Amino acid sequence: MRHALLALVMALLPLQAHALSCLAPTVERSFARFDAAPEVYIVVHGRLTFDESALPKGMTVDKDPPAMTHVPATLLGTSLTQDGFSLPFEQDVTLEVSCLGPWCGSAQTGEDVLAFLRKDEEAYAIAVEPCGGGMFGTPKPDMLEAATACMRDRDCTVE
Repeated sequence: MRHALLALVMALLPLQAHALSCLAPTVERSFARFDAAPEVYIVVHGRLTFDESALPKGMTVDKDPPAMTHVPATLLGTSLTQDGFSLPFEQDVTLEVSCLGPWCGSAQTGEDVLAFLRKDEEAYAIAVEPCGGGMFGTPKPDMLEAATACMRDRDCTVE
């Protein structure tokens, strides 16, 4: 009787939500992905500023966030050339924050980022996805070196 009652209680419990499983993004993987895309992309290292309250809340607040949220932002830094991060860059950009179910991409205002920006005519956009890859917050020097190596067609090995 006890086992039957336990089995009944277990059957009536709601199923736990599955966790989002992502392959950890790397600069090399992202460079290869965006380099192969039909759109034009540039790589920028700089400080990103925007209104964080415009970001979707995801599973922390909203169980059904919108699939895509466009957030206006500004990125001030340098873009990647064959000489490294050497070309001044100061532009308004759009963060394209996507959600997969309750999981949403995220960013922090004022953060130093390494970002892959899609260039649409005169506008720029950054894909901010739940699994990442379009933008790396607080990039370490080796990440910037990896982006430069990829730009120069040197060791840009995708694991």
